[in-house]
Parts: sequence; C-alpha cells; structure tokens
Amino acid sequence: MRYLTVIFWGFIWGEVIGYIGGQLELLNYNAYEIGIVSAIVCLVVSTATHLMADKPAVSDEASK
Repeated sequence: MRYLTVIFWGFIWGEVIGYIGGQLELLNYNAYEIGIVSAIVCLVVSTATHLMADKPAVSDEASK
C-alpha cells in the first residue's frame, strides 16, 4: 500500500512540476510521459532509501 501512495503522489507532483517547467521553458507538455517518469523515479528513490536504511552500521572493531 505504501508504494501505491508513492506512485500516486509522485505522479501528481510530477504533473505539477512538469507543467510549470514546461511553461517556463516554453516546451510542449506531455502529461502521460511526465507523470509516468516521475512516478517511476519516486518509486525508485523510495525503494532505494528503504533498502539503504535497513543495513546495519559497520563498526570499526568488526571490520578489523
């Protein structure tokens, strides 16, 4: 369920940022492309931070 929320809000924020950026740069606005790419990027970032946070810290004594 957490990933559905990330995909949903990633899509919404991507649409908003893509629209504003497109208007500022005078570029064509493709809603589906921007939404899908932003949702995938948010999902990857969310998953990567979750995987990095689960790794235990390595102490100096254990690495010797």
